[in-house]
Amino acid sequence: MEFGTFRRLLVVAAMAAAAGACAPVQPGPAGVPQMGVRSFLDIRHLCSLGVSPPFELDGAPAAARYRVRMVNVSVLYARPVDFEVPADGPTIAEGALPGYTGPCPGETQAFEFRFDVLALDNAGRPLAFGWTRLSASSTTRLMRQSPDSRPRMPLPPLQSSP
Repeated sequence: MEFGTFRRLLVVAAMAAAAGACAPVQPGPAGVPQMGVRSFLDIRHLCSLGVSPPFELDGAPAAARYRVRMVNVSVLYARPVDFEVPADGPTIAEGALPGYTGPCPGETQAFEFRFDVLALDNAGRPLAFGWTRLSASSTTRLMRQSPDSRPRMPLPPLQSSP
């Protein structure tokens, strides 16, 4: 086989492998019904402010608790972070994830995170699964882009003079 042909075959094989690696993956337990997951990340959910994002779950069954996994999918290897909260209907309230510190991208960075939500029954068996992907940019960039999402500190009450 001549070198040019071998090189073309190698390129085609590499492209096929890359295309397979980019194929959509449906994470979650096999055979478990899917549920929709909606959420957002804004300035309150970044850089150790300790406020986890809220989640709305479409098609969520009556569950005992939810297990949430957060993974940075923008980097080659990122250790997932897991949270577990008692279920309170088809939502997970803002700030409900215990120990959440939030992503903190650098000044010129933007990352994408995948949040997996697994609904569990009292025995810990999976009832439904869903996921969403959310983008996180630097807090400085967010402050410039969306002034309405800046955290607001309550003003102290006016003091009347004696």
